Amino acid sequence: MNLLNSFIIFFICTSLTAQIKHEYGFADKSVPELAQFEYYRGKWISEMEMKLKDGTFKKLKVKATIQGKYLDDHKTFQSQFTTNKGFFSTDIRTYNSATKKWHALFLNAKAQRWHEFTSKIVDGKMTTIVKGGYSGKEAFDVKIVDVVITDNHYLKNVYHSFDQSKTWELVYKINVKKIEY
Repeated sequence: MNLLNSFIIFFICTSLTAQIKHEYGFADKSVPELAQFEYYRGKWISEMEMKLKDGTFKKLKVKATIQGKYLDDHKTFQSQFTTNKGFFSTDIRTYNSATKKWHALFLNAKAQRWHEFTSKIVDGKMTTIVKGGYSGKEAFDVKIVDVVITDNHYLKNVYHSFDQSKTWELVYKINVKKIEY
């Protein structure tokens, strides 16, 4: 293979990789905090476990697909959560330099649920607090802590609080693995 052919193959492979990465966008480098959701970019499959009354966790049959991407302004991040049971929700968020938090809007049109929430890095983990649950009217608050294991694997631990976020109980464990980037 001559040098020209090697260069052409390199260029094609590099271009294809860039196109795939572009599909999920990228963070604007002028605001370093925008990269805090880099771990979430791509397409993911998840398995969920729910806490039972006896304190044990049961694996749920529902499978969820999660997609996360930076939008064209490179400052806005959107995620979509769908299941094999017909569930769909989305949220859209950006980093607010004044509050030092991510501000998000959640929407599940089918269930007529929408709400605002915030996320921020706490002890090296992305931590989301949703007052009043995802409808804003629940009897509990929700906390989600994302624990990055590798570039292709993270855990979402979902907690509920019935006392205005003073104490938290782990209620869902979500094991998330990347299937596309």
